[in-house]
Amino acid sequence: MKFMNSSLETRPFSFSSLMSSSSAALLVALASPAFAQDQPPPSVAQIPPSPLEAKLAQFRAKLQNVSRETAPAEWGRLQFEIGDALIALGQRERSPARLEAAAATLREALTALTQDRDPRARALAQTALGNALLSLVQDGDGADKLEEAAALYKEAIAALPAETEADDRARAEHNLGVALMRLGDREEGTARYRQAVAATEAALAVRAFERDPVEWASSQESLGLLYGRIAERGGGKEALRKAADAYAQALKGYSPDKSPGAWAQTEDNLGRVLMKLGEEENSPDLLAQAQTHFREALRVFSRKRTPLQWFSTIQNLGLALEAAGGLAQDGAPLDMAVAVWREATEAVPRDRAPFQWAVAQSSLAHALQTRGDKFDRIEDLQQAVAAYAQALEAAPRERNPQLWASTRNNLGVALKLLGKRETGTQSLAQSVAAFDDALTVWTEEKAPQMRKTALDNRAQARAMLDERSGRK
Repeated sequence: MKFMNSSLETRPFSFSSLMSSSSAALLVALASPAFAQDQPPPSVAQIPPSPLEAKLAQFRAKLQNVSRETAPAEWGRLQFEIGDALIALGQRERSPARLEAAAATLREALTALTQDRDPRARALAQTALGNALLSLVQDGDGADKLEEAAALYKEAIAALPAETEADDRARAEHNLGVALMRLGDREEGTARYRQAVAATEAALAVRAFERDPVEWASSQESLGLLYGRIAERGGGKEALRKAADAYAQALKGYSPDKSPGAWAQTEDNLGRVLMKLGEEENSPDLLAQAQTHFREALRVFSRKRTPLQWFSTIQNLGLALEAAGGLAQDGAPLDMAVAVWREATEAVPRDRAPFQWAVAQSSLAHALQTRGDKFDRIEDLQQAVAAYAQALEAAPRERNPQLWASTRNNLGVALKLLGKRETGTQSLAQSVAAFDDALTVWTEEKAPQMRKTALDNRAQARAMLDERSGRK
């Protein structure tokens, strides 16, 4: 993000960057239809089996009467149905045990479902096993499961003719794209992402908006996520524009009434891409469009029902307003950014969510700092210094060293800007000390770019302090 002052700053710490990238585009499309989960449970004494559990019990009961030796195809299909139901339960309950059981059951199914005897059933079981493995993978580990899932999807795709098995083939292609994207997240470069783009575009070539707008939108959103990642790794404005186009297409298939969560997340994702483009092109129009999309997302995301998504989108709105304020002649966008962050700090309980509160407080400080520097308002800079100090109290170094270092660096910038407008040396000396603190976390080995930022900022503050003290 470009700011009016000459100091090199870190972007206000992003809570959304710590969240999972899961969205409707990342939900695994199961081979069997989904089951309704919207009905509230009856009283504890009368809870019957859920439809999914009842169906699972039926499949298991049937399996008791089927011999693998005499009816291997039927036995394999029942194992597939059991495994697919276990995946759905595992995803709904967030239960690794259910998902592990699903994977084991589907491996059994594949021993009976052979390519020559029942290629379609085998392909569906391969897709389902890939889904189970994909659901088991946590952030940062599980590359072997992702590789196996990708291989399973490729085998399934090869066995499903596009002419007769278009829908099942498209699901496998879509999920192959998801597996490749997650592998790309664990590697450098964009090769995996581009392979994922090819798989997702293959799914879109089969999926029709008119037949299933939600599945079509899901693949469009995956495409947006992929191009966004490619842009982050040097893909430039072209990749950002493709991401924006894909998200805009996805919004045609989602609706705030029928799929509010997916619709709101796509609005937020589109806003992020447009904000990035607006920053790179110094475009007030793109930044205004980004704000509109964030406000649309906030029609669905609320502090009470979806606090994580609400907080992430509120932060994005604040950042878009601050970026617009850097380009505007008047102070209206920065005034709105300050107001957004004041609302967030009041809405987030410090005692129950100290990390979120610290992020909001630090972001409020950054908006005040930007406004104070642009319009030469010492009171804003003083308030920014106080807000950074409160953020540091709520999120000390031992709890989150990266947030602490980022906040110390930005506090140093605010103190430097304040010291520039004062006659004494206290603020400048405190500025140097703040940068020194940030440098204890941002080492050359772990954070070379952030370290360079803090070193440059420290050099500026040190030079101003020496000049003010008469030591040139």
